[in-house]
Amino acid sequence: MIIEINSNWQFRQSGDNDWLPADVPGTVHADLLANGIIEDFFWRTNENGVQWIEDADWEYRTTFEVDAGMLKRDIAELEFMGLDTYADVHLNGHHILTSDNMFVGHRIRCLELLHEGENELRIQFHSPVRVGMEKLQKVDYHIPATNEQAPPDRQTSVFTRKAPFHYGWDWGPRLVTSGIWRPVRLTAWNSARISDLYLETTVAGDDRAMISAGVDIYSLNEEEYVISLYINGEKSGISEGMKADQGHNEATLSFAIDNPRLWWTNGLGEPYLYDLSFRLEKDGKEIDRHDIEYGVRTVKLVQEPDETGHSFLFEVNGVPVFMKGANIIPSETLTPRVTDEMYENLINNAVSANMNMLRVWGGAIYEDDYFYELCDRNGLLVWQDFMFACNLQPGDDAHLQNIRNEAIYNVRRLRNHTSIALWCGNNENLHGWHHWDWQDNYTPEQRDFMWRTYERIFHEILPEVVSELDPKNEYWSSSPSSVGNTPADRRSGDEHDWTVWFGQQPFSNYASNVPRFVSEWGMQAFPGMHTIKSFSMDGDWDIDSEVMRHRQRSDMSWLAPGFDGNDMIRWYMEMYYRVPEDFAGFTYVSQLLQAKGYRTAIESHRRAMPHCMGTLYWQLNDCWPTISWSTVDYHNRWKASHYAVRDAFEEVIVSPVIEGDNINIYVVSDRLDPFGAELSFSLIDFSGNQLWGETIEVSIPSNTSTVVHSIAEPSLPAGDRPGSIVLTADLFSAGEAVAGNTLYFTAPRYQELPDTQVSLSLKAVSGGYKAVLSTDKLARNVFLQTEDPDATFSSNFFDILPGRDKIVEILTPHQLAPADIKIISLNELRGGR
Repeated sequence: MIIEINSNWQFRQSGDNDWLPADVPGTVHADLLANGIIEDFFWRTNENGVQWIEDADWEYRTTFEVDAGMLKRDIAELEFMGLDTYADVHLNGHHILTSDNMFVGHRIRCLELLHEGENELRIQFHSPVRVGMEKLQKVDYHIPATNEQAPPDRQTSVFTRKAPFHYGWDWGPRLVTSGIWRPVRLTAWNSARISDLYLETTVAGDDRAMISAGVDIYSLNEEEYVISLYINGEKSGISEGMKADQGHNEATLSFAIDNPRLWWTNGLGEPYLYDLSFRLEKDGKEIDRHDIEYGVRTVKLVQEPDETGHSFLFEVNGVPVFMKGANIIPSETLTPRVTDEMYENLINNAVSANMNMLRVWGGAIYEDDYFYELCDRNGLLVWQDFMFACNLQPGDDAHLQNIRNEAIYNVRRLRNHTSIALWCGNNENLHGWHHWDWQDNYTPEQRDFMWRTYERIFHEILPEVVSELDPKNEYWSSSPSSVGNTPADRRSGDEHDWTVWFGQQPFSNYASNVPRFVSEWGMQAFPGMHTIKSFSMDGDWDIDSEVMRHRQRSDMSWLAPGFDGNDMIRWYMEMYYRVPEDFAGFTYVSQLLQAKGYRTAIESHRRAMPHCMGTLYWQLNDCWPTISWSTVDYHNRWKASHYAVRDAFEEVIVSPVIEGDNINIYVVSDRLDPFGAELSFSLIDFSGNQLWGETIEVSIPSNTSTVVHSIAEPSLPAGDRPGSIVLTADLFSAGEAVAGNTLYFTAPRYQELPDTQVSLSLKAVSGGYKAVLSTDKLARNVFLQTEDPDATFSSNFFDILPGRDKIVEILTPHQLAPADIKIISLNELRGGR
């Protein structure tokens, strides 16, 4: 019996008399906004005006009905799936819970406190900043929290087990909220229940799979029970009788599935999920059940010595798989505002871009179950960080026990998801210890204590929990790092390659000394004008305006006073593009810049396969409308970079690159079988005249990168005008186009782009329109947009070569005529700085 306690909630600031309506799950910021107490904190600089909220205490209350039938049950429990963060809970005037960890849920027995009829639940939330400050003042040294948006002597986030990004980050606002952020419910049961389940595929073969299930039964008395397994709704014939003692009892069911349908990552096969149902029976009657979607697969992190260092690759069902993906952050700063639709959009964007892995980054939250369910269903593996990022931690026993409890709760909650592939201790904490100035602030004794605290958390507590509760999955202590818990060295382990952006290296640096697995890298861009209009006025449309500087959170004042991400975008733009004079043009070219960087990086990493076996860029999504590294903005609108990522992550890519005096044509294939193909080259000028061409037969090996052809660059009839020619490379197999790419010989700022007129025809089709675009001369980075900000395009920011029409599907509920589609190309902006 379950009662969802999600209605009739009210809230107030502690000390106030008036109660206001509240949403649960929710946050105090969202409730204040809904009641008109504060203005939209995403609009312009309104964020600054809501900082008082973090210093206040808040109270929530509701009433709920309980009938006589529930009171006759043996056990009733209140379940709090997430309280953010410091909370005292009272039921009918009785204190039942003190909570101090946003990431830990609670089950509280309460039968004796319930009344038939109306019951009252009250929760008082204490200011996380004030509680954190009390803890900070008891420590006589600084514990760094690098990205917290507060002066060092007021950085309190490390003392509180709460989403670190709530305190601000270099892509998000500071909204240190409180509230009931996950559901509350009342459950009642008799005799026994299934309290836990652990599944592991030990063998995943084409002929047979072996699965082990550990089922934890909590029994109130010594009783006899039967556990039965149903597979896809049918009795499996697998059951086990047990005589349970009072308390927790473990039952193990080991079973085989003949000719199994294996679970595969996106692009390699079907991510098939079996419906498994574990049913607890007493005297022939079902008293509890646990249903789960489960994929039969094995995943192994392979780190074997080689001539460079050690490999770092994931094997799925025994097959080495190049990981193609991105880091994610919550899709909302106020995380309860993330809807199922937003999760579906997030996963659809990943799948549409041919990804097979997402990293849940350690400065955010352990995502809702629905996120992992969608990853399970769509063939996306999850690199799961524990929630530690760019900081150190207090070392007192209470804090360390809190961390252990958090790990136990979340590993138990998430471990049966087929998508979970790796548990990672932290994000950049090890890197910060060795490469930032953290150690400079400590005495030798303090330094020893802080490092010992690091070891206790990331070398003892977290790996112990993973080893005990999820031994099928690997634990990696820090990202980035190398073997043996040592700093990243590019020869082993994973790497965060920020030589581009923070290091101001050119994009070509992505191909230099390629790491074994690149788990972070990126380049910022502005969102499109539709999104910019959602948080600003036209008077703000200048990268140096107060609003645009406020929105930009990547502070790099170590490079120059006041230097930030807007300046870095402009700095890189000057390297590759003519800088437009107008703001809309600047935002457009910033997206081309980001797309160029992402395509360059991904192709470089994939060409280095199998030395490099994964690339996860920073970052897929945004938590508010902003200027950031995301490829899809807050409003679910693709930037140019997401189209580039999708193309660079295709199953097979052609990647022509100048290396020394040669143009080497790589073909990278994720296919598990080799195939034969024809490779066709053309060197054309921007007016469409072919200067040279060749077609050759090539053999493409499976699951690797290969140079299939080399061309001596000096032998090409380029003349002295490299800024007016392009090389095309197209791969065909069995008469079908498999992949294609282009190679320009100079950066766009040096290209002699011609005057051209893009023609467009439009035909209505189901759900929208089919557009056919053509041109008599090269049109670079053609960008289509409509008045509908949420119209979607099957392709955008593309080149159109003379004689090669481009077909684009436009999905929109609105009627369109050709004149309703605005066409922009880089050709029009060639007069910039």
